[in-house]
Amino acid sequence: MFQLWNSRFAPQICAKRRSNSPSTVESFKETDCADLLVSSFAATFRTVGTAAEVPIEGTHPGTVRLPLKILVNVIKVAKTYNTPRLKWHFEPGVIRVEKFSLSHPDISLGILPDLKFDLPADAGPVHTLAVARLLSPEQIADQGLRERVEAAQRRVCAGVSTAALALKEFGISQGQLQELVDMRIREISEKMKPPTRL
Repeated sequence: MFQLWNSRFAPQICAKRRSNSPSTVESFKETDCADLLVSSFAATFRTVGTAAEVPIEGTHPGTVRLPLKILVNVIKVAKTYNTPRLKWHFEPGVIRVEKFSLSHPDISLGILPDLKFDLPADAGPVHTLAVARLLSPEQIADQGLRERVEAAQRRVCAGVSTAALALKEFGISQGQLQELVDMRIREISEKMKPPTRL
């Protein structure tokens, strides 16, 4: 369980996220998660491609991960209170703002993503898969990227299939096209790898 006091941090953060590529951001609004790290004096909010830090009064510091769509709905409720200070309370499966409460099984405490593997909010499928190539399946889930990686895999598969049909008369196979895409993903992934220390 942890709590914070501030009514203005969430609207600022959602506005910042909307300023990124709106079409891509909107396409993941239903599946992205939001991570919130609360200390005694600041809250750091993170979604894929966006992070913001705002001053707060954290009475019980901690971390929470919740679906972005849940946070957006709770922010709508928070905006209806006409007070400069609101009490936000988080516990596993529950978020409360003042007397309003919302339950959801995907609200969890104690998860902190590794920020060195972040993506821009509008990352395309090739860059998404390049980052995924650097991570284990568990790390992909821990980063909140599973849905984005799966969507990227579907887009690549559909694109390769469409291109293969168009190029069939030239003797170019779907396998050859997939090899080109995989090679491009490997190249980008290699550039993203942190340098090894000797």
